[in-house]
Amino acid sequence: MWMDKYGKAFAAAALAIVTVVHSVLSDNRIAAQEGVQIAIAAVTAISVWLVPALDYPKMKTVIAMLLAGLNVLTSLIVDGITSADWTQVVIAVFTVAAVGAAPARSDRTPVHDPPPPAV
Repeated sequence: MWMDKYGKAFAAAALAIVTVVHSVLSDNRIAAQEGVQIAIAAVTAISVWLVPALDYPKMKTVIAMLLAGLNVLTSLIVDGITSADWTQVVIAVFTVAAVGAAPARSDRTPVHDPPPPAV
């Protein structure tokens, strides 16, 4: 099933959508800080999808963790953590937890055909 292969990317994408919805519903507009947080959430989802889970199976979770930290830093740097920002922090933490718990697998396929044997 596709969820076994793309579960981590699906979790990150779903929570990126939650980030967008939260940003719009919190004050009926997207401020510059929220735009940056949406961009970070989108980059998180794309990065989790692009990184293969071959040699470093926790790398997708590490990427989600680093970008979630960047998302929280955005709130801290701009105006400190307000009550509206706490929900954004919770979404960032939940993104890391969801990416870490979701399944994912990568198939080992050669990038190109192997060279013919030397005769």
